[in-house]
Amino acid sequence: MLGWRRYVPEAIGLVLFLVLIDHLVFDGSRYAWMTPRPFWIPVILISAQYGLAGGVFATLVATLALYSSALPSQLATQDYYAYSRQVVAEPTAWLACALVLGGLRSLHIFHAAELRQQRDDALDEADSLGRGLSAAMAEIGRLELRFAAETRTLGSVSKAFACLDAEDGLRLATSLAELGRRLVGASRLTVYAATPRGLAPLATVAEGGARDRATAPAIDGTLAETVAQAPDRLWRRDRAADARRLPDGAVLAVALPAHGAPGPRGLLLIEGLLPNQTLAEAAPRALDLALAMGSLVAGAERC
Repeated sequence: MLGWRRYVPEAIGLVLFLVLIDHLVFDGSRYAWMTPRPFWIPVILISAQYGLAGGVFATLVATLALYSSALPSQLATQDYYAYSRQVVAEPTAWLACALVLGGLRSLHIFHAAELRQQRDDALDEADSLGRGLSAAMAEIGRLELRFAAETRTLGSVSKAFACLDAEDGLRLATSLAELGRRLVGASRLTVYAATPRGLAPLATVAEGGARDRATAPAIDGTLAETVAQAPDRLWRRDRAADARRLPDGAVLAVALPAHGAPGPRGLLLIEGLLPNQTLAEAAPRALDLALAMGSLVAGAERC
C-alpha cells in the first residue's frame, strides 16, 4: 500500500483549505447550512486514492475540523441520546464511507501489488533464462570451435571413423572414401583391399558420388607392398622416381597400414585433384585417411 507520507499531508491540506474558505467566505460555522457538508470531499478522495488507512485518517481530520470551533447547540427538546446521535451522525457516515470505499481501494492496491510482484518474478525468471540461454549459446559456440579445431585435420576424423564397428565394411568404406575425397581435395579416389589374389577395389568415389568398383583402374597386386617400402609410405606424381611407377592418371598412391598384420592392408589411389588443391596439401591428408581405411579394410574383406 502507498505510504502515509503521501496521504497525511494531502488530507490535512484539503481539510485546511475547506476551513479557510469557510472563514474567509462564509460565517465560520463549518458549513452548517449546507447538506452534505464539503468535508465529504477529502474523505471520498483520500479513500478512493489511498485506501482504508488514508480514508480513516481523512475522516479523523475532517471530524476534528468539523468540531474545532464549537459543537452544535443542543435543543431544549433533545435528550442526551438524540443530541449524541446528532453530534456523531456525520463523522459516522464519513467513517462508513472510508471503510467501504477505502477497503475496496486497499483490496485493489493489494491485488495490483501482487500482480507487480508476479510480473517482477516473471521478469527475473526471464532474465535468468536469458542469461542461461546466452551461456548455453556461448558454450555451443565454444564446442563448435573446439569441434572445428579437433576435426580440422583428416587424422582426427579418421580416428573417429576407426572407432566405428565395421559390420557393413563396404558401405562404411565408401562413406569414408567420399569423406576422404572431399577433405583431401581429390577429384577421384579408389580404395583397394589386399586379398590372396592381389589388390581388389573396395570403394571408388568421384565428384559425382560413388562409382562402380568395376571402373577402378587395374593395378599390379604387389603395388601396395612396393609403396609401403617408401620412406613416407606414398608415391607422388611430382617426384620423378614415383611418377614413373604410378598407374596412368594417378597422382598419389598410399599404402594402407597393416595394424599388426603382415604386409599392408591395401592401397589408396588418388587419380586426380581438384583445381584448388596441390600435392603438397593433399599428401598429408591422404596419409591420415589411409590410417583410418587400414582399420576398416579388415572388416570389409569379410563382406
